[in-house]
Amino acid sequence: MTKVLNEKLHEINDPVLKSLADWQKEGWLHIADERNPPPWGRIPFPEDIIGTVLIKKGTIQPRTYQAVPTHRLVSSKGIFQLPEKLRLSVVDATKKSIKG
Repeated sequence: MTKVLNEKLHEINDPVLKSLADWQKEGWLHIADERNPPPWGRIPFPEDIIGTVLIKKGTIQPRTYQAVPTHRLVSSKGIFQLPEKLRLSVVDATKKSIKG
C-alpha cells in the first residue's frame, strides 16, 4: 500500500484530497482513514492517519507520501477504510503484481 501511494497518490483524482490540498496550500497534508473522519480542517486522531504528503501551491507533490507508523488497521472504530479512489488504485496495483 505504501509503495503504491508513494508512486501514484499525486495522480489519483480524488476530489476530497484535491480540495484539502487546495485549501491548505502549503505543508504536509494528513491522509485520513475514512472509518472515523475528522471534522473539516481538523487533524485526525494519530491512529486514523494513513500517511502524509507534501503540498506546494495547493498541489500534491510526487513521491512525497510517507506512511504514519501510528496508523492502526483495526481500532475501536472498526477496520481501516481507504478513500474509494485510493482503494481502487491499491487494489489495481495489487492485481497487477499478482499477475506478474
